Amino acid sequence: MEPVNVQADLDLLAERFPGVTVAAIPAGGYEVKCSLENYLDVVRFLRERGFNYGSCITAIDWQDRLELVAQIYKLHPDYLGSPVVEVKVDGLPRQGAVVPSITPLYPGLNWHERETYDMYGIRFDGHPDLRRILLPDNWQGGHPLLKDFVDRRPQRPRLVRQRV
Repeated sequence: MEPVNVQADLDLLAERFPGVTVAAIPAGGYEVKCSLENYLDVVRFLRERGFNYGSCITAIDWQDRLELVAQIYKLHPDYLGSPVVEVKVDGLPRQGAVVPSITPLYPGLNWHERETYDMYGIRFDGHPDLRRILLPDNWQGGHPLLKDFVDRRPQRPRLVRQRV
């Protein structure tokens, strides 16, 4: 069995959205780069074309900007697998970034968006329950996966257990 062929869907996507670029990833799969304004429409288009599984949302801190990465697959029971399609939005500000939520399209990405909010500070507009997921609710120390994050919590002495 072969993987699902998504090339026709991606060709149609590039035709429908002129500012979107589609490129093959050397390790396999495809990269779809779009603007923040097109992000929700691009993801909605892929969903309508049968891309039925969202596996991950995360971000990359490039130190001068953030890049959002959403991994989407087109799974079909008659095929072995699907190449990953990574929808990327580059150029997000490091502070105060707001991106439309795709949780209504892919409910399984609910916690991924919450984690990205918690770790990078990206807010997802329209998310049904955008609250912290990994850090305490009263956390004031910033977003730990930003490269300039400094842990300012008081250091505790390291406890070493003695083997008997």
